[in-house]
Amino acid sequence: MTRRIPRERADLIVRQFRRYEAVYAEQGVDRRSFLRLIAGGAAARTVLPVLVAAGAVTARDAEAARAAVRGARAVAARPAAQEPARGGTILIGTLGEAQSINPLLTNETEGTWRAKMMFDQFVNLNLETLQPEPGLAREWTISDDGLTYTFTLQDGVTFSDGTPLTTADVEFTLRGLLTKEVASVYVTDFLGIAGAKEFNDGTAQTISGVEVIDPATIKLTLASPNAAFLSGLRWLRPLPKHLLEGKNLTDDPYFQAPIGAGPFKFVSWSTGQDFVAARNETYWQSGKPYLDGFTHRVTPDAQTIVIALQTGQLEGSEYALATQAEQLEGAGNLTVLVKPPGVDVNGWNFGQKTSELLRDARVRRAIAMAIDTGTFASDFLLGLGRPAVGPIPSGSWAYDETVAAIPYDPEGARALLEEVGAGGMSLRTTVNAGNQFREDWVTYTQQALGDIGVTVEPDIKEWTQVVKDGTEGTFEAICPTFAGVLVDPDELYSALHTGEQQNVSGYSNPEFDRLLEAGRAATELEERKRIYSEAQKILLQDVPVFYAWDRPFISVTTDGFTGYTNTILSFFDRLEEWQRTG
Repeated sequence: MTRRIPRERADLIVRQFRRYEAVYAEQGVDRRSFLRLIAGGAAARTVLPVLVAAGAVTARDAEAARAAVRGARAVAARPAAQEPARGGTILIGTLGEAQSINPLLTNETEGTWRAKMMFDQFVNLNLETLQPEPGLAREWTISDDGLTYTFTLQDGVTFSDGTPLTTADVEFTLRGLLTKEVASVYVTDFLGIAGAKEFNDGTAQTISGVEVIDPATIKLTLASPNAAFLSGLRWLRPLPKHLLEGKNLTDDPYFQAPIGAGPFKFVSWSTGQDFVAARNETYWQSGKPYLDGFTHRVTPDAQTIVIALQTGQLEGSEYALATQAEQLEGAGNLTVLVKPPGVDVNGWNFGQKTSELLRDARVRRAIAMAIDTGTFASDFLLGLGRPAVGPIPSGSWAYDETVAAIPYDPEGARALLEEVGAGGMSLRTTVNAGNQFREDWVTYTQQALGDIGVTVEPDIKEWTQVVKDGTEGTFEAICPTFAGVLVDPDELYSALHTGEQQNVSGYSNPEFDRLLEAGRAATELEERKRIYSEAQKILLQDVPVFYAWDRPFISVTTDGFTGYTNTILSFFDRLEEWQRTG
């Protein structure tokens, strides 16, 4: 028997359908494709019958959408061919231009990926588990006290000019990362090395925790244990000491056409247009890369990327809108992969620096308890998003499925506010204009909190202003949260540990701090899982951040490639493993 939907809720679903249909039509998504997206979403069993009953959609169109989803081919990562094929190139579309390709300074997605292609990483992350695995470092040992890491380089590593890469280059790059004048965005990942802080502030001329044993062996000693240290070594991308010693590591002409040890080497860069790289014939992984090279093309907007993928002008991208997945699959020659969840968990980060009331955990929890994230995901987002529980992606080793979500309990929320004396409070909610999901999140929050006597003051502004508020901590409630986790839960340390520069909300809990410190110090994975499970429970009780809903992202490539993996990291992270099959 079909559950009866209240009239008010049905009207909301219809209004949201018409709203998003118009929004997506402007992006080139036709009604049929939009209905397929809904049919494939988590709320299809609720939304489609409501739309049919209201006359917003015909029963025939709804069934056609369901049938299209049932008949859609299952998409998964393609296995590499048994006989690796060499040759060919790939044309990848991106929306933004890199600010730099200097591996010490790259601070955005495009430059960071290009630097990885040209310089390679000291330690890699497994694309599925996100656990550290060999990169330029072939192997390592860790002392019993968790302080000393001894690394051995891969055999036969050279820069693309044929010069051997040695541990002297690794040491040189560490000094560059930790030089205050360089102002590397990755400096915090390396300040835990013994003597690093003193070197960075200029009170020491050497880094006591860095010791070159021989050309292939280097020892790094930490001031205190940090289990996430290995993951942070993905940002160590060795520079050639023989070309840069004594030079300015921020703007030397070398960085306009760099020589590195990565799978590809620099060819040309037309700013705002194409970045071109070719196979590094001296790459240490024998036979790789399989491709002759790649072009990274800056494209004006997401719709242009979709059209270019459909017409073959592009062969891969991570920037097509997830709402156009069905349209892209319909082209017949494209593979569309939905990225694992957790890329972008949204909600509210509460500004305890700006609101005395928000310093009380009961107030923050009451706000979260008053908002039904399940209904928001199904009715407002029409099933295109999904409720979230916390900051850690469900595919992470640290994810604990037994941790209970904050319950939807508006009466309990009202009681908490009355207990605190916060009845009738107001809350300023900040999001970026033009993001329809987040603008609807403000609307839904306003309605939900209005039911418990809280007045919401929408603060919808340009993205640059949202970032400014987020980094300066001048918000009351802000989305995005600026406190997410992608690779390792230790990322919560910089975002929420007391006194950290990136703790923009001003949250402080000694027990939570203790757990974050213990999570760094623990060396056994099972122990870290237990610690971060406890930390997540505190987050769900204290609610410094309300992690409420997750939205999907897609990666797209033509059917002429193989060797890739669907990952929460960059789809092109291991481009050296891609092969062209047609």
